[in-house]
Amino acid sequence: MSPEAIIIGSVTGFISAFFGIGGSSIDTPLLRTFLHLPPYIALGTPLPLTIVTAAIASFTYKREHLVNYRTAVYSLMGGVPGMIAGSYLTAYLSGTFLMLFTAVVLCFIGIGFMFKNALEKTFCKSGSCLPPSPSFIIFVATIIGVLSGVLANGGGIFFVPAYIILFHMKIKEAIATSLLTVAVLSLPGSIIHYHLGHVDLAVTASIGIGVIPMAYAGARLDMKTDSKTLASLFGIFLIIFSVYFFISHLNG
Repeated sequence: MSPEAIIIGSVTGFISAFFGIGGSSIDTPLLRTFLHLPPYIALGTPLPLTIVTAAIASFTYKREHLVNYRTAVYSLMGGVPGMIAGSYLTAYLSGTFLMLFTAVVLCFIGIGFMFKNALEKTFCKSGSCLPPSPSFIIFVATIIGVLSGVLANGGGIFFVPAYIILFHMKIKEAIATSLLTVAVLSLPGSIIHYHLGHVDLAVTASIGIGVIPMAYAGARLDMKTDSKTLASLFGIFLIIFSVYFFISHLNG
């Protein structure tokens, strides 16, 4: 067992459940930076644990009746085939490109954290918008599925802002619905990335030791916490770290 991987799992397990982002998108640069795993292995190794993290957190939110099952079902109808296509696509992309792409996405995640409450106030106008059509949900979810497959993550980093901006959900509802979607969506992606040789099961197990208890703790705390300030500070950290990660991989 790797102590470093256990620590990474503890940190990202808590963060992913607390903010509803799945975890793999943060695990990948951390595994690459601190454990120096090869790009493809750093990309695929955390993905199986996204199933566990999202399922634990989703169960916690479910008891609060925050999950929008209609949106989740249609999201999976588009997201699953998209995830399968995107996962296979990684075999044709270079490891350097995938790491740079991860850094760019991480930067946008940071920006999203800084402004997510402003987004909610701007786009979430309860009672003023009709529910999105099934075809629109499936279309958006298919695109997110492809991106998630390429980046070997469950898609929470894309679903949460999409649910808020495009589907006019409140933040808590968006997070809860995203977690349920991610828990299911991560399964086909994990199988494909394992088949492609992108998953180191020993490292996955080490991360899991930290992930499982901290994911539950993160979800429980989020239900009781006003996380606006914390989210903004975390967003700043992600932006700084993503810039460092991008620069460190510019030369391959």
